[in-house]
Amino acid sequence: MSLFHRPFLNDISTDQAKEKPSGWKRFLIETGRFCFVLLCALLTAVLFKLSYPKPSYSLLAWLALAPFTVALVRCQQLSSSFWYSWLTGIFVYSGLYYWIFITCWQGGGLSVALSVAAWLGLSALMALQFAFFGVSCFYLKRLHGLFPLLAAMGWVALEWGHEVLASYVLGFPWFTLAYSQWNLPQVIQIASWTGAAGVSFVVAFTGLSIGYAFATPSLRKGLFHLLLSLLTFLMTYGYGYWYFRHDTSRTLLRLQAAIVQPNIDQYKKWSLEFEEEIHNTLSELNTRAAATEPMLVLWPESVTPGPIQEEPYLDWLKQGLGKHNAWQLVGSNREEEKKQYVSAVLFSPTGEMTAVYDKTQLVPFGEFIPFEKWVREIFPQVQVLGELGGFSAGKWEQPLLAMDQIAFGSTICYESVFGRLWRSQAHAGARFFVNLTNDAWFFDTDAPYQHLAASVLRAVELRRPVLRAANTGISAVISSRGEILSQAPLNTQAVLTAEVPLPLGQDFSFYVRWGEWLSWLCAAFYLTILISVMAFVYE
Repeated sequence: MSLFHRPFLNDISTDQAKEKPSGWKRFLIETGRFCFVLLCALLTAVLFKLSYPKPSYSLLAWLALAPFTVALVRCQQLSSSFWYSWLTGIFVYSGLYYWIFITCWQGGGLSVALSVAAWLGLSALMALQFAFFGVSCFYLKRLHGLFPLLAAMGWVALEWGHEVLASYVLGFPWFTLAYSQWNLPQVIQIASWTGAAGVSFVVAFTGLSIGYAFATPSLRKGLFHLLLSLLTFLMTYGYGYWYFRHDTSRTLLRLQAAIVQPNIDQYKKWSLEFEEEIHNTLSELNTRAAATEPMLVLWPESVTPGPIQEEPYLDWLKQGLGKHNAWQLVGSNREEEKKQYVSAVLFSPTGEMTAVYDKTQLVPFGEFIPFEKWVREIFPQVQVLGELGGFSAGKWEQPLLAMDQIAFGSTICYESVFGRLWRSQAHAGARFFVNLTNDAWFFDTDAPYQHLAASVLRAVELRRPVLRAANTGISAVISSRGEILSQAPLNTQAVLTAEVPLPLGQDFSFYVRWGEWLSWLCAAFYLTILISVMAFVYE
């Protein structure tokens, strides 16, 4: 039978062929259907919420798309597929992004109403990715048994498209399915071959297969899809288990490093009133870090109360850093040619500035305001963001930071979710990576844990260790296999020490060499099949 033969394209549901009831029976049926759809949407949101950090019941992510799929394949109209998927997405992202409200209200000083609007508005905007996915599934489900495979490809393609869109225009790719697996090292090892996209694919495919198994009227086909989903999980976990037993990574040198977590209150950080207190805190921590005799000391993003060139901040650093025989990477704002940058500045053991990395991917509405002129006209309250929204993005291609011929990659805060940025630095010869961040804006919410998860996936993708320095936490040392070797608790002052193995510069992972090959492949198949099915439906 031809793949696009008309009977093969018939909708799974046969309800339309039946005689429609009338009166109160119809009302009860429609009410029951609505409650069923609402229950599936809520259950999907709960599974997503529990599987991501901070709950981190990661195995639930493998089931998260199952209830969504059960209801989706029963949607008989394109419009119902859109609205159901969008509603599900709003529920999902509202649960995952709840900290947006706290950040805007407590951290940004916005009103409760505007903070709620920002939280729900972002959730609704991000949910359009769910909605588009649901619309495409309205057509793909007509291919019956191939539906879970093609839909999983679509999920990966949309995640990738979101990241690319955010790189060049606007987006917030904070979540991918892969990040839900951050604390299962055996599961995420395939990322060194496929990038995070491979992890997202197997998790999405499993959930879609389980959901389709319960949605299909055929018991035999249902059992087949259940077994296929189980086999997918076992093969993914099995590869990771095998890798851990046969890891032959080569290292010649080890770098002694110290990571400083100063835990400076967010309100004190930007107030001149607390300059002396911050200075004393940093001096004390610098002494503690130097006692470990490290080669490199890492400080978090925006560790100084003002731009690093201003007095007395540069004097602080030179006087304090020059006392110890260690390189220091300091996160601070800086000004150049009347532009403000969020930067990481490398100081030599003598206290001299030797290199700078400027953040390339700025946080929307935090470090820059997209379409600023129109936004400020429509929402005058956004003026409160004026001090934080005026930064410029650094150039995409920047030289690697280096100390004594040891080159390493540097990223700041939000850049942890842009895999292509890390890959470009790895391809240039970075031996390890650092991520400097100031997650104090998130207070005691899930966000610092969600942010940490992205760096874990980056370490596996590149087969490079990652050192993470956060102002209030969570600072961590992450191995090239994605294991968190040590971490500092949230909202505590700490100095972490680490002995970082330096892999050979030419030991590139498959992902570093070939990039987003799986995402390209998924996007090509997904769009080709989707367009073909739509053409046959509407001819």
